[in-house]
Amino acid sequence: MRKLVILTFILTGLIGKAQVVVDSINGKNYVDRVQEIELNKKELKDIANRWVTKTYKNSNNVTRINNEDNILTKGAFDVGADFTAYGATVYSSRKVEYTLDLKFKDGRYKIEISDLLFDGTDAAISLAIYFMSLEEYREFSLKAMENYDGIGKRASINIIKNDKKFKKKYESQQNYGKKIISQIVKKLEQIDLSLLNYIKNKDDKDDW
Repeated sequence: MRKLVILTFILTGLIGKAQVVVDSINGKNYVDRVQEIELNKKELKDIANRWVTKTYKNSNNVTRINNEDNILTKGAFDVGADFTAYGATVYSSRKVEYTLDLKFKDGRYKIEISDLLFDGTDAAISLAIYFMSLEEYREFSLKAMENYDGIGKRASINIIKNDKKFKKKYESQQNYGKKIISQIVKKLEQIDLSLLNYIKNKDDKDDW
């Protein structure tokens, strides 16, 4: 049985730290943390609301909840890397959509960035593939072929059962996955720290 491995990437800066959790079993990347700031709830919410307006184009259209306790909005960014298959290398990009959920209390706010989508579909399935062992990926691929009746099914099964060819395909998947996962982690860190920077800078200016 595959052991549970949850990798935590921590970026530490002068003003705070961003933490992105990469759940290798469930294929989920997310941010979920509480940040303490010496401001009351209304001040935190007002500053965060200005950050949302500044950060997201058409913020009124993507914001689902905006009240005194909570801001929930949708965002997106692009990732991509070279992918090699059947002797050809192409640049493969993915649009990553996410949900940003901010909650406010006196002296602290909670930030959650979750529900990642790849091109409109749940990203968890695609991300989980990149953490599979060779044999787990082979089993996954064979099972996927059971429900496929299109052209090339027999050829695909033959590749899966061919150790040399399938290993090459697996390594290509893993290399691509490592590149885009690191990009996703970096993007989520940037969102987290961008809000924290904005709040702290506004608080410092108010002290003047």
